[in-house]
Amino acid sequence: MSKRVLRVENNILSLTDTIKLNSIAKNEDIIVEIENTKGQNPQIFKKFANNITISVLGGLNYVDKDKYNSPEYRESTFYKPKEVVGIIQTLESIERQVDPSWNQLEKAMYVYKVFVENLNYNHNANDSIYEDRNLLVLKNRKGVCAGFSILYKEAMDRLGIPCEYQNMQHHHSWNVLKIDDKYIPVDITYDICDKLSHRDNKCHFKYFGTNQDFYNDRHHNIFNEKDETVFQITTIPEDVLREAYQHIIKIKSYKTPIKDEICNNQQVKYAMHQFDKFNICLYQMDNQLYLNKYQEGMSKAEVFIPNNIQSNVDDITLPKFKIYNRDDNTSFCIIKDEESEGSYYYCDLSSEENSYRSYKVFSENNLIQPRTIIEEKTIANKLLSQDRLIRKVDHFNGYIGCAKNNMILADKQFEKDTLNIVNRK
Repeated sequence: MSKRVLRVENNILSLTDTIKLNSIAKNEDIIVEIENTKGQNPQIFKKFANNITISVLGGLNYVDKDKYNSPEYRESTFYKPKEVVGIIQTLESIERQVDPSWNQLEKAMYVYKVFVENLNYNHNANDSIYEDRNLLVLKNRKGVCAGFSILYKEAMDRLGIPCEYQNMQHHHSWNVLKIDDKYIPVDITYDICDKLSHRDNKCHFKYFGTNQDFYNDRHHNIFNEKDETVFQITTIPEDVLREAYQHIIKIKSYKTPIKDEICNNQQVKYAMHQFDKFNICLYQMDNQLYLNKYQEGMSKAEVFIPNNIQSNVDDITLPKFKIYNRDDNTSFCIIKDEESEGSYYYCDLSSEENSYRSYKVFSENNLIQPRTIIEEKTIANKLLSQDRLIRKVDHFNGYIGCAKNNMILADKQFEKDTLNIVNRK
């Protein structure tokens, strides 16, 4: 620990910081301390000199807990700049799959599930190798309890979910979440090991807020650890856990084959889908797309109405929707998700895939009522062009940005607040 330690104010590194720190590093090796990676731009770390060490304190903040002020713990927070780049980029790829409409419990469960199903316990771990006990378990996909718990806290910090890293020195580590002012103990290591007994490589949440006697377990006994807090814990009722689980595994996209029907001597292509309380039918006649309700007992002639309305904001028997027509003669429908602000469903009948497709998308625009004709055209042809739509759904959790007149923009604050991902292209 002979290197000079420099702590970053406000935790966010800028390009100016990089220039200053690289200048210092010309004359000496330095350690740059940051609280965590939340809000950090991975590109910044690519610009650091090789003799700069990045210390991501996270759960091992020696200012908060004196027991971590030792070489054993301090050095396990050390990373090469390129390693930090990989850590952030991998965490971002996971965050892109986090639905911004989920509550904190659901977000915490989803990340927990991803880690449990993709990480494995290293039974050959060596105490002198820090990669098993820090954030690099994310890269190596194996580690021990310290690494798993440090990683989970880092992920929760990035999502803004209060999370404690707790440690029984030289024995075991775990986490305690604080959700709705309740402390929920979770032991990700136990679930990582438990998946082997099921032989399905799945997360069963057996140790996610389910043990009322958590601290009485001999592996969690921290009553004599002066730096640790024994929280008044709360367990999660099984019905709440099950409901949250159903939300996080809910598919964000839906596809079904297109059906063909002859109605009133016209060929109709259509598909039916249930949105909340609405049963809708999306259909195409004479190359024009329409949406109508479908109720049991209705005849096809009652459903397939030519010259049907192209939008709705008033009829309570239908969801709020709008039909868009692109310049390339393709069409799609946008349906408002009433449960989440800025959330919509994109629906179309794809001739290439011969299927009805529905995707969840997010935008600052009111996609049901564009302000101008130019804005409507920009939404149809640019913001939701077919290629861009698929890319945004697959890689950016459906965040499509917004249209202003003839331009496509992205509100970084909107994106950060809903998806916790910065510097999106």
